[in-house]
Amino acid sequence: MSLKELVEKFVLQIIDQSKYYLVDIHATDSKLRKKVVVYLDSDEGISIDECGVISQQLGKELEEVIDTAFTLEVSSPGADSPLKFDRQYLKNIGRSLKIITLSGEEFKGELKSFETGILVIQPEKKKKIVPEPITLELKNIKEAKVVISFK
Repeated sequence: MSLKELVEKFVLQIIDQSKYYLVDIHATDSKLRKKVVVYLDSDEGISIDECGVISQQLGKELEEVIDTAFTLEVSSPGADSPLKFDRQYLKNIGRSLKIITLSGEEFKGELKSFETGILVIQPEKKKKIVPEPITLELKNIKEAKVVISFK
């Protein structure tokens, strides 16, 4: 079993029956120093303290099976991480997204709705012209990220 698979097994056991879900795991299995980064989220978000509690639980489990030094980080995915799951789209309704389709088209606009793999975005208006909403299928999206605004 690879380090990533092992970490995933432990994380899923720890967060089972909780509000959290696993977004991603990055594991480097270096002989010098292993590094494990776990990204978790929930529909309401996840706090630093909540990440800390899960990190402690996961660290104890990993110490039992990893016999060399390792670094462990448990975190939320971060504002610039691509959306991967339906739950993340639902959580971000009303926010601005930058979307790149599999065909290379790029859209930027407010996520108006998301339902069963279909999302509707309202593109930004250009010079007083308000474009029609665009409907996209999730399966045709290469990457979607929340656009952070500091207005």
